[in-house]
Amino acid sequence: MATSGGQKLTTISQVPAGATVGKTWNNANAEVYSLQVWPVVVPGVDASAEITKTSFVVHGNPSERELHYWVKNTGTAQVDIAVWAFWWNA
Repeated sequence: MATSGGQKLTTISQVPAGATVGKTWNNANAEVYSLQVWPVVVPGVDASAEITKTSFVVHGNPSERELHYWVKNTGTAQVDIAVWAFWWNA
């Protein structure tokens, strides 16, 4: 039976404006079809972020997966950035 879902992977703290930060989700448990990022800010603050690159590595066994991703703060102020993964399993 197919399932789908989402999970918050992490919040990257204090990402400077214009900076890109790389992270890894070790032992990723699903085929991720979408990563989404949202700046964590108080109401009224204009901020933005984006995923700039992703790569997926399998180490010998399909259950040993790593998702590598890079997040860029495309806004003009330092912010925390929440990273979410959404998937579908066949």
